[in-house]
Amino acid sequence: MRKMLTMSGFLSGLMLLSGCMSTPEGDLDVILANMRKALDPDGLSANIKTQVVTSKIDSLHIKDGKMVVEVKYPDKLRIRAESKDGIFMKGCDSKEGWEFTTKHGLREIKGKELDNLRFQIVFLSPKEKAKDVFESARLEGEEVVNRKPCYKLLCTPKPAYSMAPVNIYVDKKTFFVIKTEETHIGPDDQPVEVARYFMDYRKTDGMYFPMKIISEAGGKIAELAVESIEWNNDLSDTAFDIPDEIK
Repeated sequence: MRKMLTMSGFLSGLMLLSGCMSTPEGDLDVILANMRKALDPDGLSANIKTQVVTSKIDSLHIKDGKMVVEVKYPDKLRIRAESKDGIFMKGCDSKEGWEFTTKHGLREIKGKELDNLRFQIVFLSPKEKAKDVFESARLEGEEVVNRKPCYKLLCTPKPAYSMAPVNIYVDKKTFFVIKTEETHIGPDDQPVEVARYFMDYRKTDGMYFPMKIISEAGGKIAELAVESIEWNNDLSDTAFDIPDEIK
């Protein structure tokens, strides 16, 4: 189930990036403001406390897999993925991180890998503003992604997250995020380059969300098909705790 590791950040940062930042490039503020309006046209994200996304995973190595991502804002995350190969789980209770796989059992997530995981939580958050997560952001120019003319943004996370700069490609017409390029630290402290493509945005309870996400990491490609999105479920804090076995 090690290939599941690159999926833990599948659903990241689509509304966070649209918080305005003060930059020398005036056009960037306009782009960021339009991104927020596109994803959250009615300003509903301020009332979100939890998010639960259920998806189907498909790749050459994973058939008929299921994944549930639970987030309790501002700082708790739990992922559970199942396939014929076994179970993968990952969690963070805001201070400690942990991971479980059928093959390798339980382990604690530490160091830069834990910093990266904390970044994924705030990157997910529809409440956080970009200025609270990124140290800087700038407009790098324009590129075509999947036949769509896009703005290319370069965002540098704050040092606490131990993340390299993130490239974000924004559709010039819809202002939806079409692609991201990130570098994650794995359990062996080795960098993993991850490219993700976001497609088929649909309105869910007033907010837009990509229903299809394709991830490419380490030469492996996987597709995520979102089946349901639930907001403001009652999620217990204890569900995100590190298991007793690795305390």
